[in-house]
Amino acid sequence: MNWQHRCLRVGNERGIHGRVATRLAEIAAEYRVSLQISRGEETVDCSSILDVLAMALVQETEICLRAGGEQAEAALQAALAVVTEQDDP
Repeated sequence: MNWQHRCLRVGNERGIHGRVATRLAEIAAEYRVSLQISRGEETVDCSSILDVLAMALVQETEICLRAGGEQAEAALQAALAVVTEQDDP
């Protein structure tokens, strides 16, 4: 499987909250990829909104996003855009 990954700090002042976790799950389904988020040794699949929220990822937390599959790069770019947004709609 083709895997792509990027590491970054959470930019949103509310961290990875419900709306962001929901959008990550939608991206995982939309692109039909395996999309994961990790902090340190802890990794969860983004298709589980509750697992992402349970990580309690606050602003400035160092995370890595990882996508695997044919559309890995496109999915990863979409996930990065969601995680780095500063303002919520």
